[in-house]
Amino acid sequence: MIQTSTPALHAARDTLPVALSVAPFGLVIGATATQLGVPPLADAAAAATVFAGAAHFAPLTMFAAGAGVLAALGTAVLINARLLLYSAALEPRFRDQPRWFRWCGPALLIDQTYLMVLGRDDLDEPSRFRRYWLVAGGLLMASWVAMVGLGGVLGPLLPAGSPLDAAAVVVLAGMLGPRLAAVRPALIALTALLVAAAGAPLPGGVGLVAGIVAGIAAGALLDRMPS
Repeated sequence: MIQTSTPALHAARDTLPVALSVAPFGLVIGATATQLGVPPLADAAAAATVFAGAAHFAPLTMFAAGAGVLAALGTAVLINARLLLYSAALEPRFRDQPRWFRWCGPALLIDQTYLMVLGRDDLDEPSRFRRYWLVAGGLLMASWVAMVGLGGVLGPLLPAGSPLDAAAVVVLAGMLGPRLAAVRPALIALTALLVAAAGAPLPGGVGLVAGIVAGIAAGALLDRMPS
C-alpha cells in the first residue's frame, strides 16, 4: 500500500484533538498545585517527569486532604499499574526497535498515546511506529507541560477551595470519548465516567481513582463475555 503522508504528519493530526481534550485537566493540576504552595516551575517539571495526569493529580489532592506520603505514593502507583498492561500489549511494537528507543520510548506511554497507536493500522513497520510514537508523545508532553505551567500561573486568580476535583472527569471524557464508536469501549467509558462523576465531591482524588478502577473492572468483565 502506498503511504500518502508521513507518520509524523499523521501523529501531529491525531495529537491535536487529544491535546485539547486533556488541556483542562492540565490547567486544573497546575492551579491545584499552586493553591497548595507548589511553585509553578517545579510543578511543570513534575508534569514532564511523571507525565501522567491522574497519578499527578491524585497525590496533590490527597496531600490537601491531609494524607501521608506513603498513601499518596501508593495511590499513584495503583493508578499507573494499568501501564503494565499497555506495555505488554505494545511489546511487539518495541521488540525490533533500536536500543535507545526501547529505553526512552516507554517514557511516552500514557493512556492517550496507547489509544492513538491502537487506533491505527499503518504502523507495523518499526520505523513508522517509532516516528509516530515520538512525534505524538513529544507533542502531547510539550502541550501537557505548557498547560500545567499555565494553570500554575492562573492558580492564584481562582477562589480558594474551588471544586477542582470535579475537573478530573474532563480528562476521562477526553481520553475515552474517541472510543465510543464501539459498544464495549462505550460501556467501559461510561462506567468510568459515571463513577468518577459520582465520586467527584470526595476528597483526595478518590472519585478519579474509583472511576479508573471501575473502568478497568468493566473491561475485565466484558472480556470474559462472549462476543
